[in-house]
Amino acid sequence: MDVKKEKNKIRKKTKADMVAIGTYRTEFDAAIDRYVEMRIQFELLNERWYDEGCPFTEMYTNKAGATNERKTALYLTIEKLRDELTKIESLFGLNPKGLKEIKKKGLEQRTASALDRLLSG
Repeated sequence: MDVKKEKNKIRKKTKADMVAIGTYRTEFDAAIDRYVEMRIQFELLNERWYDEGCPFTEMYTNKAGATNERKTALYLTIEKLRDELTKIESLFGLNPKGLKEIKKKGLEQRTASALDRLLSG
């Protein structure tokens, strides 16, 4: 994966999607950059997880000598990133729940009507 190209692709798509639904503002650029970083990390870790055969759990022996099954560190990281990405997508209005919440609060940008544009000169 060409990380730089993938970052630019995700950044452009995220902004375009937000513009299309009326939730983009330049103030969100720093948050979008963090989102892009997390998406790249998620994709790289997810690829590694698939390459390793998708192990969800592993056997672990603690200090007391007891052996238990636990989620793998890789899967826990992917799970956490997935949750964080979903939260950010909601805040950006990029999923149905988030968009509904933004519209309910009236926070989306409103596009000017033809009449508004005509009257404003």
